[in-house]
Amino acid sequence: MTDSNLPDRVTRLEALAETTLLAIQQLALQQREMQKNLTDSIQDLLGMMSEQRGEMAEMQSEIRGLQRENRQILDILLNRQNPDT
Repeated sequence: MTDSNLPDRVTRLEALAETTLLAIQQLALQQREMQKNLTDSIQDLLGMMSEQRGEMAEMQSEIRGLQRENRQILDILLNRQNPDT
């Protein structure tokens, strides 16, 4: 390597370093965006799960009410068949 090539080489190395820095900054930005998207998706999922839990509790309550009503109907029917008991 001659002394006359040194400035060109330094210029190329500086350009490469700048390109590398820009690529790293862009990757960091993309990573932050991906983390935000992932966080938002998890929050949405947790919200949906919470809604589902509420709906399931409501359905369970309705099922219990129907079971109670069915038992009452069955008792009435059995009492009609066996009035002596």
